[in-house]
Amino acid sequence: MLKEKVRVLLEKGLEEDPSLFLIDFTVSADNKIKVIIDGDQGVSVNDCIKISRAIEHNLDREEEDFALEVASAGATAPLVMPETI
Repeated sequence: MLKEKVRVLLEKGLEEDPSLFLIDFTVSADNKIKVIIDGDQGVSVNDCIKISRAIEHNLDREEEDFALEVASAGATAPLVMPETI
């Protein structure tokens, strides 16, 4: 039930910015929601915040307790090449 609610809210949030798209979306048994997005011009922190708010502000924590993580693709991956200046 929670997964379907989140899916609808996520789709609405992504419709507001056509340059963003979904890479992965999971809801674990203990209601940990993880959303990974990417974008045609990359993904900013503000993009993640917009999607997070589109979901979080439309769910009632009184009904279901949940944790929400919205990240860009690769944001949690280890750095492969060190940055050189």
